[in-house]
Amino acid sequence: MRAYAHSHPELPSERWHLLEDHLREVGRRAAGFAAPFGSDEWARLAGLWHDLGKYRPAFQHMIHSAGGENAHVEDAQRVDHSSVGAAYAQRHLESRSVPIALAIAGHHCGLQNHAYWKETRGPKTGHLLEEVDIPAVPADIIAIPQLTVPPMLSGQPNGQLFRNMEFWTRMLFSALVDADRLDTEAFLSLEKSEGRGGRGGFPPLGELASRLRIFMEDLSGTVGPSAINTERGRVLSRCRELASRVPGIFSLTVPTGGGKTYASLTFALDHALANGMERVIVVAPYLTIIDQTVAAYQKALHRHQDGKDALVLVEHHSGIEPEKENFRNRLASENWDASLVVTTAVQFIESLFARNPSQCRKLHNLARSVIVIDEAQTLPGDFLLPIVDVLGGLVEHYGASLLLSTATQPELRERVAPDGRKIAGFRDIVEIAGTPEEVKVSFRHLRRVKPKRALTKDWDEIAALVAREPRALAITHRRDDARILAERVQALRAGEPLFHLSALMCARHRQEKIAVVKSALKAPDTVVRVVSTQLVEAGVDFDFPVVFRAMAGLDSLIQSAGRCNREGRLTEGKLVIFDAPTQPPVGQLRAAADETKALLAANPGLDLFDPEIYQRFDARLQRVGDLKGIQTLREQLAFEDVARELRLIDGAWQATVIVPWGPVGKRTESLELLAKVEKVGDPHFLRDVSRRLQGYSVSIPRRQADEWLREGVLYAVQDLFLGLAPPYRHLYTEEFGLIAGKERPIADPAALIG
Repeated sequence: MRAYAHSHPELPSERWHLLEDHLREVGRRAAGFAAPFGSDEWARLAGLWHDLGKYRPAFQHMIHSAGGENAHVEDAQRVDHSSVGAAYAQRHLESRSVPIALAIAGHHCGLQNHAYWKETRGPKTGHLLEEVDIPAVPADIIAIPQLTVPPMLSGQPNGQLFRNMEFWTRMLFSALVDADRLDTEAFLSLEKSEGRGGRGGFPPLGELASRLRIFMEDLSGTVGPSAINTERGRVLSRCRELASRVPGIFSLTVPTGGGKTYASLTFALDHALANGMERVIVVAPYLTIIDQTVAAYQKALHRHQDGKDALVLVEHHSGIEPEKENFRNRLASENWDASLVVTTAVQFIESLFARNPSQCRKLHNLARSVIVIDEAQTLPGDFLLPIVDVLGGLVEHYGASLLLSTATQPELRERVAPDGRKIAGFRDIVEIAGTPEEVKVSFRHLRRVKPKRALTKDWDEIAALVAREPRALAITHRRDDARILAERVQALRAGEPLFHLSALMCARHRQEKIAVVKSALKAPDTVVRVVSTQLVEAGVDFDFPVVFRAMAGLDSLIQSAGRCNREGRLTEGKLVIFDAPTQPPVGQLRAAADETKALLAANPGLDLFDPEIYQRFDARLQRVGDLKGIQTLREQLAFEDVARELRLIDGAWQATVIVPWGPVGKRTESLELLAKVEKVGDPHFLRDVSRRLQGYSVSIPRRQADEWLREGVLYAVQDLFLGLAPPYRHLYTEEFGLIAGKERPIADPAALIG
């Protein structure tokens, strides 16, 4: 009797997906994905054995029974087929079986803790292997080959050995999951499969590098001589010169306005080509930076084909605008199979430690890739030790290169602390911008701002300073502070434009306001005042003559200064550092502010823009931490625990509220989407709508959300989303976004009557 892997609702059973064909093809694909890190035979076995459980009579009965056409969709809970291949690996590979067994066992449900497989699931499901007539399975599928131990598992001390095995298992898992889904997709969906208009179609690296070079040559011919343009040219030349270096860890320390967006991409593309690498992955910390980066890349790399806009990159993050989330971008986001990928730090970092098949599916494509970490100082200190460990492993064992790009380069080298403790880090980092002295000179040449202190802690006095300037940006460290300061400036300058920006405004609202501010700044002699939280201090290319910044970490002060006199049109811009009446939030932000305040007190003439000063400041913070013991969990192969603990956005403390907002002229688009969710239960529709609603979401403390639910301020939509109830929609305003104070909200009487 023939065994089948998948049925098809539109085909007779004799044309269903043969199981032996599926196993061989998944093995072939997985081996190709794992070859760049020398693990092709291991991945091939995982592919050949992952669905051995489908030879069980129970599975074949299910696939032929009524409703069997849906057997390809998460059937593991109905007939367990994943445990069988894992048990086969354990029986025949013995001590070498762990990575393959865990990958196979988790290819539907996700990677589980090794202890759970060893002590619970393995013993409970091992008998299922006896239901498979192994001698009847084609010999090439069940053959037991000789396996060579890969380099990352050789000659390592125990702790590092197990951490290397943990990440290697995740990479094998990624290769298996992607291979399995692609082969299943090729059988079930002609629309999605490669070569049929779904996947692929992105320009190769060589084409992108050629387009960028032409764009940069054209750009250089349109700008006049200046200190800024001379320095930008020097940095670009250095990037081209060093691109031929062998893969490794690089840094690009360039002052704000020094052209690092295009310079870093130039290095990444040229470096990938010089070393036969597969792709470039650009990681940015904030959606505001993503928006600007993608816009800059599209401008430089875009070409028209057949009268239509051609895709040049994959944009992958939760806040992508619906009009950008086209079919091809959505497919490529699943596995990052494109030459150029732009994503957020949250998406990238959490994927490195994920267990979910969909999140892990893309990881094998990090091998032989150039990974650009933009604004590297924003890497989360609480998890920096495991992040550095994994990134270093990608370079050492998987043929990747890492580029740390920022004006405020963190101290990430391996070093010894003043108390004698060894602080983990990268062993070798090549600075592209030149020697320490050359970098210092570069910062000196591009210095366009003079810092000064404002000796006041009173909001009214600070507001008066801001109101005195016709064009000013003021940055606070708390959302409530930004609203208080904006209201007081507005009271002093009634009738004049004032813009407020904070995370209490949904992403699409912020994007719209940022665009309006940029447009206003282009008009000379226009009054433009902005009061914002720190969301604009890195990556948003505002250009103000004066910037006010609440006392913060040295990195924040330097980044904020980058929004001042950015293009050097003034002889000197002004950064005014003031002490807010409130403290920065407890934790890393407060520690950084305290350290900066101590530095300035001890050295009143301290050069804030000296890169060496910043690295000493960063080293004193000793940010390379492991707050939740992730490294120990990794050594235990505790995949579930690692994924649960390493979350950059902690859902246990925050809740997301969908607010009433929409594009100009359609302010209630989010409400229309919520109304559709209430009526439609289709999971595919809900998944698409969830992505669209991300741009209309605001995070508030979980405790406040629970209180608002009890009071009727919020309502739940199918237990998936929270929305503002009609009498309370006035709490979301054009000026300040969501008014989420401590006072109990008052309902709008008009809404109650209506």
